[in-house]
Amino acid sequence: MSGENSDKVFDLMDQTKRAHAEHVWNIIKNRRAMRWIYSLEEKPIPKEFFDKVIDAGCQAPSPENYQPWEFIVVTDHETRKAIRRFGEIFCKYMFGGGQITWKEVSTWRFGYMQKPHAIGSSTALMGTGWLMEYIEKAAVIAIACHQGLVGAKHFTHVVPITAQQLASRMAMGCSFMAAQNMMLMAHALGLGSCYYNFPISSPAAEAKIANLLNVDYPEYEIIGFVSLAWPLFPRSRGPNRSNPEMKAWHNKLGNPWKNFAEESK
Repeated sequence: MSGENSDKVFDLMDQTKRAHAEHVWNIIKNRRAMRWIYSLEEKPIPKEFFDKVIDAGCQAPSPENYQPWEFIVVTDHETRKAIRRFGEIFCKYMFGGGQITWKEVSTWRFGYMQKPHAIGSSTALMGTGWLMEYIEKAAVIAIACHQGLVGAKHFTHVVPITAQQLASRMAMGCSFMAAQNMMLMAHALGLGSCYYNFPISSPAAEAKIANLLNVDYPEYEIIGFVSLAWPLFPRSRGPNRSNPEMKAWHNKLGNPWKNFAEESK
């Protein structure tokens, strides 16, 4: 089943439900990271838009309504500039300091593309830190998640990992879902967004950013950032996403997803 063929599901729905499902699908499919943006000073974002994006994050699922996340909306220019600097330091070190070449990146990370070498120019720009400009331009939503577990000291039965590790995994997973909710809502509202976490590429960097944002680190860890800004122009193109034939398996890894239809018959 290819990505295009998966749209056939809409033919099985009544008109009202189909319209709703297609609208949701288009938001999911067309969302792209937006780095070519107006600065917050050039084109401010009304508070009502922030409210709705954050509200979308708050609707993310979490076990027993745990809600481990805190969202810090950073509009202060100096703080945004500081977060950008940490991103630049990492990118210059990673891509501009000979740590890894664009050819290695294209093979290791983008080998699935038909033309992986096309990523070379982007990687070279990352090595200069130039692409980090969008962090300073945009409003930054820092996502801090609580690493403890309410009642963790009572969670003492034998498990493969400690209660603290389990809590950390749960908290981070929930926070990632909140980030996705926010980006989808932003796209629906016409805002551009981008998720990134390289400014916190080391504990020292994370601690400094946490201090800037008054985050109680390491009780709370910053897992990433979502930028928000008005896009300079629509972005309709980007790397093709994998279709179900490439990423889905039936019952066990290695058993092609197409076997699902065959076994059902």
